[in-house]
Amino acid sequence: MNTDDTRLRRVFQGMLVVGAVTFVVALAAGQSQRTWQAYLLNFLLWTGVAQCGVVFSAAYQVTKGQWSDTLRRMGESLWFFLPVSLALFLIMMLFGASSIFPWASHPVEGKQLWLSVSFMTARDLAVFLVVSGLSVAYVHCRQERTRVLAPVLLVAFGLGYSLIGFDLVMSLDPHWSSTLFGWYFFVSSFYAMLAWLAIAAVLFRKAWGLEQHLDADQSHDLGRLLFGFCLLTGGFFWAQWLVFWYGNLPEEIGYVIRRYYEMPFAPLAWVMTYGAFLVPLVVLLSKSLKRRPRQLAAVGVWIFAMLWLERYLWIVPSIWKGPGAPLVIELLITAGFLGGFGWGWMSHNRRFPVTSRRQ
Repeated sequence: MNTDDTRLRRVFQGMLVVGAVTFVVALAAGQSQRTWQAYLLNFLLWTGVAQCGVVFSAAYQVTKGQWSDTLRRMGESLWFFLPVSLALFLIMMLFGASSIFPWASHPVEGKQLWLSVSFMTARDLAVFLVVSGLSVAYVHCRQERTRVLAPVLLVAFGLGYSLIGFDLVMSLDPHWSSTLFGWYFFVSSFYAMLAWLAIAAVLFRKAWGLEQHLDADQSHDLGRLLFGFCLLTGGFFWAQWLVFWYGNLPEEIGYVIRRYYEMPFAPLAWVMTYGAFLVPLVVLLSKSLKRRPRQLAAVGVWIFAMLWLERYLWIVPSIWKGPGAPLVIELLITAGFLGGFGWGWMSHNRRFPVTSRRQ
């Protein structure tokens, strides 16, 4: 184990401890609502990143990509988190559902069956089991079988994670509806995963010996893909809000007003909107920037932070009824998830190095 690997592992371990202690102390202090909303936020973010890493590999396979097997293997290796996310989901639904979902204690008339903890747990668990199971099978099967499994995984992911978006995000405001949100949820998760790969390509460059496997051309290709998903995700974002605007229906427009025109969330919403789409769109026009891994990683950090903020705005305004915009507990628990994810990925890479995985 080299020095860079050891240092990074200790940083991630420290972050995990901070997050875990914050979670326990906040629960003990009676802050269950804030604790579980931060948990849900990070569950959605990191589960989406992990699942989309395998989907990236499957898409690479379907399109017969040849531009970077190392980045493809890095994405594929994120499957390590999928069994963890299953356990995290069950913990959340067993112990935190009453703090997260308003309909758990105040059933919505006409939706009592669909919006029930038991039924939601069952159907979403089925989605995670199917999509995660296909992902693990894809990663560990022989090369010739990936040609069959890859398109099946892509279809299952699109359908399954649309339902996850509807259930775990849209149901937080049970009177709001958006038929596009499920698609937007999984596309934005893929966008976050690409940003994470850009960060990881620099963060783990020395620790994992990536210097000889990732060059400027591959960085440029990743930057172009990140630019493309900035356009795609931004297009979905705009299409969704455009329908709200010209429809001007109370059950739709109230969701927007609460986030963009009322304090304390309005400033955060406008920062996120411009920061997640317009800023990267302009910056990533630069060819020279995309060929510089460190600069591309800096853009990746910015995008990832904005997409974290977007998930915050999906969840917190629907749950939080107190004063101000709560951030301290949420950020500390996020540090714990980041630490656990990073430490777990590094531990996985020690057993299955991304530079020597299946070609």
